[in-house]
Amino acid sequence: MKSHTQKNDKTPHTHSSAKGVEGDSCALVAASRADSAILFLRLFIGTILFTQAITKSQQYPWLEGEYPSLWGLSGADVVSLVGIIEAVAGALLAVGLFTRVTSAVMTVLMIGAAFLLFPHQSFDQAELKVVYGGIYIFLLIAGAGRYSLDRLVCAVRKE
Repeated sequence: MKSHTQKNDKTPHTHSSAKGVEGDSCALVAASRADSAILFLRLFIGTILFTQAITKSQQYPWLEGEYPSLWGLSGADVVSLVGIIEAVAGALLAVGLFTRVTSAVMTVLMIGAAFLLFPHQSFDQAELKVVYGGIYIFLLIAGAGRYSLDRLVCAVRKE
C-alpha cells in the first residue's frame, strides 16, 4: 500500500522549476494562438461564402446561363442551390456550428465545382476552388476550435 506522499507512476509529474512553468505557458500560448487562427480562418471563409451567396443572388440572371444543368436540375436551379448552400455554410462556419459537417459538404461542393460543373476550366481558373477546398479540408481535420458554438454545444452535452 502506498502512502499519500508517494506519487503514482501513472500520474504526470509536475515540476516547479522555471523551465517547467515556462514550457507550460508556451504550450498555452501556442494553443491559444492556434484557436485564434482557426477562428480567423472560419470567419474569413464564412464571410467569403456568405458574400458569394449574396453576389449570386444579385447576378442571378447572368449566372443561370453560366451554370450547366446537373442531375436533372437546370442551370438556374443549380445556381439557386449553390447560393443557398453557400449562404448557410458561410453562416455556420463563421459561428463555428456543425463545422466538420459543413466543411465536408463544402469540400465535396468544391470538388464538384472544379470537376463536374466546370470541367472545361483550366487549372488557373479552377485554382481558387482548389484553395477553398484546402481550407475546408483543414477545418474538417482541425474542427471549430475553442471559440465556437460547437464547443459550447459539446460542453452542454457533457453536463
